[in-house]
Parts: sequence; structure tokens; C-alpha cells
Amino acid sequence: MALDRRRAYSDAVSWVRLARPDRIDKSRFAFRSFVRSFFAGVIALGLIGLITPSRFGSPGATAFRSGWPAYVLLGLVALCTLIALVKRKNIMSLIQRLREPWQRPLTERPNYEDAADALAACSERLQSRFAVAWVWGPMVVAVIAVLFAFSSAYFLIDAILQRFVVGWETPILAAVNALVSIILWRAVAGRMSTWRFAASVYKNVSTGYLG
Repeated sequence: MALDRRRAYSDAVSWVRLARPDRIDKSRFAFRSFVRSFFAGVIALGLIGLITPSRFGSPGATAFRSGWPAYVLLGLVALCTLIALVKRKNIMSLIQRLREPWQRPLTERPNYEDAADALAACSERLQSRFAVAWVWGPMVVAVIAVLFAFSSAYFLIDAILQRFVVGWETPILAAVNALVSIILWRAVAGRMSTWRFAASVYKNVSTGYLG
């Protein structure tokens, strides 16, 4: 019985792997994901820097009282926001793609039913292992990659508000955080390419879909 369940788990993983695109440019995926995360960080943290610059190493500073740095930051935030508006359809599509596996079974995908049947034949422990390896694990890595991209954006905003009068460690930390983010995105690229498929399979087997 245990052997059968392990074979079923192996089959489920094999079906998920078959859902992976034939060609994945992991480096391109990693760089694009980092840039998007970085721009989001500039917008979010930039607005904080404009409203409460004291959070960026400027005790007692108030909005737009720091002179030209505030206007440089405002321009940077505006530029990133404009890019986001131009790409809004892509952003909304991404949000919908992330939500879709939790809303409906992706039965139109090849081998979906085979993967779901194989995972359903696994024990709860193996199903949990599948979820960690193919659903929650990749998402955790992606979130950490976003946080490192936000950290890189933080150091840029801090340098602007400090009129670029910063120590040598600031640009190094910004670069290191950016590099770590890109490395993490690249490491998880393969599993993110099958994330929607795996998430829908797991949802189908674990709790099912309403309606």
C-alpha cells in the first residue's frame, strides 16, 4: 500500500512536470520579475518616503521640506506609476492568474485529471509534501524575492532623500539585495511555471471546488 501511494505521488509529480513549458528562459524570467518587484517597491516605499521621510534616516523631516530630493523621488514614483498604468492589463491578468487556481479547476489543461487522480491516491502526508514542494514552497520563495527587491528599492530611496550623501555600504547593500532577489527568482522559475497547475490540482484534491 505504501509503495502504491509513493508511486501515485511520483505520478502526480510527473504530470506536474509535464505541464512545464518546453522552453523556460529562467534568467529572463528572474530579471523581469525582479524589475517588476523593484518598481512596486519604489512606488510603495517612495510614497512612504514622500509622506514621512523621517522613516528613511531623516529624523524630524517633513514632506517636501527636504528640497530637491523630494521632487526627484516624486518624479521617480510618478514614472514607476506611469509604467504600471501602461502595463495595467498585464498586472490585472497576473492577479487573475494567481487567483484562478483557487476559484475553478483548470480542467482544460492537458493531464489535469491524471494529476488530480494520482494525487488523490496519495496519503495526506504525501499530499502535504506535494503542497509544500509545488504550491506553498515556490510562493514563499517568490515572496522572499519580492522582499529583497523592496529592500533594494529602500536603499535607493534612502540615498535620494539623503541627497546621495551616504556611506559606501548603501549602494553595496542595494546591489546585494537586488542580486539575491534575482537569484531567488531564477531558482524558483521552473516551479512557478507550473504553479497554477499544481495549485489547482492540490485545491481539487484537498478541499474541492464549490459549485
